[in-house]
Amino acid sequence: MLENKQYQIMQFGIEKRKLELLEQELTIKMEKLRAAREYLNVEKERLQFKVDLLWQRVILLIEGVSQDFIDSALPLVND
Repeated sequence: MLENKQYQIMQFGIEKRKLELLEQELTIKMEKLRAAREYLNVEKERLQFKVDLLWQRVILLIEGVSQDFIDSALPLVND
């Protein structure tokens, strides 16, 4: 009877530790997802800036502004 009780206590400890490890794994995965989301938000803002810049250049071209002036006023930066 005592051996059975000790076995149950050991099993409980093992199951508790498994649960703790799963919680840690979940926390790490959530942090990785948060970091990825933040990176994507920054990339989205960067790309939106480029799109806005290109649209401004197109509008100026349509309005007849010279390409040289546009290039000096709104330079394209490759990164």
